[in-house]
Amino acid sequence: MVETKTQREPSGIERFSHLEDKIYRVVEAFKTIRKENETLRAENSRLKTDLEARQAQEDSFSENMAALQKEREELRERVEKALSLLATLETK
Repeated sequence: MVETKTQREPSGIERFSHLEDKIYRVVEAFKTIRKENETLRAENSRLKTDLEARQAQEDSFSENMAALQKEREELRERVEKALSLLATLETK
């Protein structure tokens, strides 16, 4: 059985149709990637905002901790002075 040239090689229309299908798939893939990119950018923006809020909260907690530690040290000194005064009263 002898194959004709048209059976082995696609015609110009068939090749164009094949190219058209490839272009369509590329465009669809590009649209999908673009949509995913937009979603990732939105998520990235949300995460940056969340991170900034958490950093501000951490700064606030650090300031509160420093103030509480200072207050604790002041109270310790006052208690030590009071105990020292009581000790002097007991020795007299």
